[in-house]
Amino acid sequence: MDIYVSSLPFKLKEAGLKALFETHGEVESVKIIIDKITRQSKGFGFVIMPNEEEAKAAIAALHGSELDGRILIVSESQQKFQSSVKDSKSKKTSSAYFKGIGKSYRKK
Repeated sequence: MDIYVSSLPFKLKEAGLKALFETHGEVESVKIIIDKITRQSKGFGFVIMPNEEEAKAAIAALHGSELDGRILIVSESQQKFQSSVKDSKSKKTSSAYFKGIGKSYRKK
């Protein structure tokens, strides 16, 4: 099950997020979203737990709990995290610029 976690402490690392959820069951992967410009945490992330019962127990236990002075918001993700990562990678495009092509060239 994909889990969305927000209101994370900005200094929390992925290992810490994984450890937090591992107290409730097996964790397949974690991802804290990082700002591309500042390279700092945006304060939210995703956790994937393969066992649905363990995932629901983790959501129930951690939603509304406090971590480093912040109240966590934990819920089932509305969108599959793995598929959104895959989709974002496949949508990359490239541009090529050519110099010295005659004016008679026409794009078809």
